[in-house]
Amino acid sequence: MLALECAMDELAEKLHLDPLELRVRNEPTEDPEKHIPYSSRHLIACLREGARRFSWNKRNPTPGKVRDGRWLVGMGMAAATRGNPLLPSKANVRLAPDGFATVRMAMTDIGTGTYTILTQIAAEMLGLPPERIRVELGDTSFPQAAGSGGSFGAGSSGSALFDACNTLRTKLARLAGMDPGAVRFAHGRIETGGQSKLLTDLVGTGVEADGEIQPGRTLKDFSQQSYGANFAEVGVDIDTGEIRLRRMLGVFTAGRILNEKTARSQAIGGMIFGVGAALEEGMTLDPRFGNFVNQDLAEYLVPVHADVPDVDAIFLPELDNMSNPLKSKGIGELGISGAGASLANAIYNACGVRVRDYPITLDKVVSSLPMQT
Repeated sequence: MLALECAMDELAEKLHLDPLELRVRNEPTEDPEKHIPYSSRHLIACLREGARRFSWNKRNPTPGKVRDGRWLVGMGMAAATRGNPLLPSKANVRLAPDGFATVRMAMTDIGTGTYTILTQIAAEMLGLPPERIRVELGDTSFPQAAGSGGSFGAGSSGSALFDACNTLRTKLARLAGMDPGAVRFAHGRIETGGQSKLLTDLVGTGVEADGEIQPGRTLKDFSQQSYGANFAEVGVDIDTGEIRLRRMLGVFTAGRILNEKTARSQAIGGMIFGVGAALEEGMTLDPRFGNFVNQDLAEYLVPVHADVPDVDAIFLPELDNMSNPLKSKGIGELGISGAGASLANAIYNACGVRVRDYPITLDKVVSSLPMQT
């Protein structure tokens, strides 16, 4: 998308169209490669909401016309899309006599919030407070799960747990002599009509259930993607070509958002990945020996706090009935997609220099800067 979304920006300029308008006019009604319908697609909503929040209508489409002191200022945008894979996963949940529910699966949490999300799912499904949920991960003796990565972790593991909790709910309802389809779980109790029973009175020495998720027909019958729109404003020094990110906004749709805080953090983290890809990250090859010479964080540059002054991400409401039982979609890589291209397009709008070789370092910009008077 670093290349594709910059090419879209160039096409819009050739057509004398706003780059956002170009995307709106070419919005497809079906997946153009597979010729199947989308499970849900709200890209235009992301584009328009992002444009409104970012004041895109104030952008001067002619490069090099906005100046703030010694800085040439420009705005750029890019669309974002990321596939929504679902991988086979299994889970086990056990409700003990002490009222604690233990979730087990061979899933991982690499800092993206798996423990939190699985705790939320089990707590909501079983009507227990989160502090009464134990989540145990990372042991290969537990039920096999998809693992983290590729935007499939939460959807796959969460769906397996959802299934396990549904099975456990049915078992508890039958132990209580109630209709499984008419019960409510809340405050550690199972309720229906005028009846209410404590879960701890039903479980004896403990009740457990297994659950799993397998990819089904919906992945073949519907094109499933998460979508978004990136907006960036940069300043380019008129003499040195130094580039400074001034502000950045991402607007995304990714089905049901399982946890707003962790989702926003992932999206912002992805956008910062995009800043690094666009402006800093590059390997230097030694042609004599074929090895990379900048193999540490002293010489391989990544964004730091000073590089990222004002980045925000929001999610628009969406439920995707075809994605998985949670109606969620993957988020992990969505924030990265297109983010770097929005900076490249902003740089062009700022100073009129189109760089197609990432990272966009000042040496690639300064030689082509227009003469300033």
